[in-house]
Amino acid sequence: MLKDYFDQMSAKWDSIMGPEVSQKLQEIVHECGIAKGARVLDVACGTGILTPILLNCVGKQGKVTGIDFAPKMIDIAKAKNNEPNVSFVVADVEDLPFDDDSFDYVFCNGALPHFPDIMAALEEMKRVLRNNGQLVICHASSREEINQTHQRIGHPVCNDLLPTAEELESMLRKAGYDNIRYSDTPDRFVFSAFKC
Repeated sequence: MLKDYFDQMSAKWDSIMGPEVSQKLQEIVHECGIAKGARVLDVACGTGILTPILLNCVGKQGKVTGIDFAPKMIDIAKAKNNEPNVSFVVADVEDLPFDDDSFDYVFCNGALPHFPDIMAALEEMKRVLRNNGQLVICHASSREEINQTHQRIGHPVCNDLLPTAEELESMLRKAGYDNIRYSDTPDRFVFSAFKC
């Protein structure tokens, strides 16, 4: 089961990611121009790798909320990040426990291929975004490398493959996003889209 797999991986997750991934994520987040005071949701936050980067952007006036379906990932994220304006919740991306229009930004880092129903996840992330809010889907590797890695690992992630840029753009448009930009380079895969 996928949740069990990520719970088992939680203790070594940070060492797998490494400083190079953190540097790429800082660059990706910086390019979004997040304003001080923003409300940010980190979907499938894992051990909270993005949390300090996002907190630095939003400042003390902002708020960062992380969700993940793997409880052990959330436990580590909480232990590492205890600032007063950050919170973590065990939750599923297809059933987010937040009101409509709750966030200025939704980040989905390194997780999209693992969602059983990507379309449903895109629609649910849009629901919690405010109007003109920004969704950022990012990976610190190319699509090709991500898919090869998942196939090499085998069960239970061997079939968790990232759609092509064209397929994902089509899905985002169907889900009601606009102003879609993306980059698929040898060292990252990044999509930015806004709620209409």
